[in-house]
Amino acid sequence: MADLAFNDNYKKIILPVQKDLELFEETILKYFSKQEKEQKGEYSQILPIIKEFLSNKGKRLRPVLIFLFARALGNDVDSECIKLAVINELIHNATLIHDDIIDCAAIRRGKKTLNFDYDSKLAVLAGDYLLSEVLNIMSDISDDEIRKLHSKAVSKIILGELNQYFNRFKLFSIEDYVKKSKDKTARLFEAGLLSVYYSLKDDINYTEEIKDNIKNFADNFGIGFQISNDIENFNTPDKVNEDAHNGDFSAPFIYYAQQKLGNETAAINNIALAVKTIRQDKNCDALPKSKKLAQNYLNLAIENISFLEDNLYKKAIIDLCNLYSGKINSNDG
Repeated sequence: MADLAFNDNYKKIILPVQKDLELFEETILKYFSKQEKEQKGEYSQILPIIKEFLSNKGKRLRPVLIFLFARALGNDVDSECIKLAVINELIHNATLIHDDIIDCAAIRRGKKTLNFDYDSKLAVLAGDYLLSEVLNIMSDISDDEIRKLHSKAVSKIILGELNQYFNRFKLFSIEDYVKKSKDKTARLFEAGLLSVYYSLKDDINYTEEIKDNIKNFADNFGIGFQISNDIENFNTPDKVNEDAHNGDFSAPFIYYAQQKLGNETAAINNIALAVKTIRQDKNCDALPKSKKLAQNYLNLAIENISFLEDNLYKKAIIDLCNLYSGKINSNDG
């Protein structure tokens, strides 16, 4: 019921950019349909798989924020803005495919993952193919800064994954966990939203302060969003067991180690006991602290956009932050 309420509220919040989102979806479909025709059967086997994967949509949060920011800044969503959203979302989906392989995940957005439905070899190639198409699309972007933003974002995401791999079954400090969340999640939000700034800065007298505020919003929202996801995953038995099995410990585990073991980087030898304690022990403050941490970052994100003029698009951005805050607080653990 909570998920249904969240999804209903989300759909209402993004109504101001619904038409932009529909154009975005049409653009992706047309792009890959065109690829099918131009390749003349050369990649006839992979393209239907890619199109099916992309049709199983998530919330399209990254394009939504790109469109909301463009309009909140007083501009229309033109073909260049749509292209930026496509680039950002395709990178995101490529990382999801690769994440599912790393995590040996069987389900993504309610359907079987590519690595489960086919195999890991095909899934790796599908993710690589998406990234290659990103490079093709990005070659049409004239602004070097936008290309650099996305190349740096991809680099940071991969380095974040590598750092997580080489530190499996180790507990990060909260500071290192936040940095990991920034690299794995916030960097792509940052690339997308700063791309909006760079695409518009020549038309309007934008300042470095505005750029910094947009960057800070992306970072704070991305970190808060990731922590809220980790809290939600923690309260999903299959997901938290999958994460623990893969040696990926989120904020609740770190705060548990801090409180119960006296050292936030101490080894947790009994995962099942830790999960039970965090969920059921009223004296354990791991989940409340995790929720507060996420809430703080989402509150900072709202503060970061105080420079925007009041309009329905700014309101929608604030409502999105509050929606994720509400999702955190509605989760009783």
